[in-house]
Amino acid sequence: MPNNTLRLLSTFVALAGSALAGTSAPGSSPAPAPLSTPAESGGWWFRAAPYGWLTAIDGDIGIGPLSAPVDISMADTLDTLDMAVMGVLEAGIDRWSLGVDLVYGKTSSDIGAGGRLFDSFRFEQKQWLISPFLAYRVIETEGYHMDIFAGARFTVIEAELTGRLTHGDDLVASRDTDWADPIIGVRGQADLTESLFLRYNADIGGFGASSDLVWQAFLGLGYNVNPHFSIAAGYRGLGIDYSKGSFSLDTVTHGPLVGFELRF
Repeated sequence: MPNNTLRLLSTFVALAGSALAGTSAPGSSPAPAPLSTPAESGGWWFRAAPYGWLTAIDGDIGIGPLSAPVDISMADTLDTLDMAVMGVLEAGIDRWSLGVDLVYGKTSSDIGAGGRLFDSFRFEQKQWLISPFLAYRVIETEGYHMDIFAGARFTVIEAELTGRLTHGDDLVASRDTDWADPIIGVRGQADLTESLFLRYNADIGGFGASSDLVWQAFLGLGYNVNPHFSIAAGYRGLGIDYSKGSFSLDTVTHGPLVGFELRF
């Protein structure tokens, strides 16, 4: 499986185009995506939902002998984001559905270090977040539906941390690794008008299987353009608390998300 990093994006159109080419933010949604389609009784349904996620990242990373705080703003993301691909694919019949949320990103950032031992750090990351899930609709009324789901979040990461020592030399540590975490969650949609709807999605996982904790949450508004096409925007957060050997990652990625959904 390829090694990669968490990627966030800037414009909806640019991102939606790349999302169609692949995966997405994590972050996801990683498990079931930030977009979901109502069940159609008695028949199969399918959906594809490219989306763009403009993120900030806060937390800490440790690789070998180096550790540094990660503080990447949304403005930094726009400046340093090399590439991002994000999207959701899902198929279902009656109350059951099976899908996957994909996020690929590549980014980098310079981090201040205070000037005692290190002048600064350089953080570079490529990441895949792949979240397959199985969902079941537990509530369906005329204006509201809710699903529960279970699945996994696969994280594949290639990270490099460069410490720029005050006397001018560099100390470089890198790690290529991957792991999988179980997740469980809930998602739903409430119709506000005939076209406008409120949508939510949240999951939690890890439970010590690989990560101590992973979580994801999304809340947003959407608009049905027609029975087969809708757009949605909201805010999404995704957290990872993982540590193994000389590698640790404890970050929260968050920011506005916008996407569109095709249903057929």
